Amino acid sequence: MNRRFQFHQIFMALAVVLVFSSAALSADYVIKAATANPPGSFHVICLEKFKELAEKYSNGKIQVNLYIGGQLGSEQDNVQQCSTGMTHVSIMAINNVTPFSPAVGFMTLPYIFPNLEDAYKLFRSEYVQKDLNDLMVKQANVRALGWLVGGYRVLTNSKREVLTPADMKGLTIRVPKNNIMIASYKAWGVNPVPMAWSEVFNALQQGVIDGQDNPHLVNSSMKFFEVQKYITDIHYILWTGPILASETWYKKLPPDIRATVDRAAKEAAEYEWKWVEEKEAEALKECMAKGMKFAKPANNEKEWIEKAKAVWPEFYDSVGGKEIVDKVQAVMAK
Repeated sequence: MNRRFQFHQIFMALAVVLVFSSAALSADYVIKAATANPPGSFHVICLEKFKELAEKYSNGKIQVNLYIGGQLGSEQDNVQQCSTGMTHVSIMAINNVTPFSPAVGFMTLPYIFPNLEDAYKLFRSEYVQKDLNDLMVKQANVRALGWLVGGYRVLTNSKREVLTPADMKGLTIRVPKNNIMIASYKAWGVNPVPMAWSEVFNALQQGVIDGQDNPHLVNSSMKFFEVQKYITDIHYILWTGPILASETWYKKLPPDIRATVDRAAKEAAEYEWKWVEEKEAEALKECMAKGMKFAKPANNEKEWIEKAKAVWPEFYDSVGGKEIVDKVQAVMAK
């Protein structure tokens, strides 16, 4: 019986391999798509939708194989792999793309996207889909097939309601080790504490820091409602990231397959936009149900915006140049 069982297990394993092998053989184009992020993240949600649509629209000519949860390394590893053609498609945060392609660095400036609609308008524009992609190809041999959003980094703290920058006086706020974010808080009159992400919850719990900023989804999933009381709905940083593609691979695709890939990626990105909006709203409701208090900044955020945007000139050289910043603002203002 034991031998029979072993034979059955081997047979089943071979059957699974054959099923996947035959599927791969039946597809004319196999796309290797990766992200360092885990199942259930918006990165993976988007890649799963891309896979579904690319395979559907190509009538089986395309097969997308997903490598998630860091199977192919970190986000910066994935950018390098796309640049060299080792990976065809990947998704990561914009700050991991800028070391390779400074042209996209403008997305990290505070208040470059005051509203979600501004970001959507820019990402649908010819400037981003053509001109910015031309720069990305030139700088890093990659292009963006679409753009994701992941929510605004709202401010939370455990001490008091914060409506103006002055209300933060005396609060200790954690920020990532990011020069633009550090400069933004300093412009608001706060000397922030750069801290590794892995240390944040314990530091909040122990009172080492009073607050931090992250999208509602993160605040909810991290259970920050256990150690934070107040939410201030600032919009200074919007998470953005590309559906990045290897230009070496992309330019070898025949026109019909390239058009299918483009269509699937754009639709997957817009699907992710709606998914994030819904999940962000649900996460905020959960945080409030757990006792957090939500407040809008005073004066439609005017003082926050003016002070934070004053740091832009310090970073023009590191975010692609003032010319690009001016151009994207003009596109969004149309």
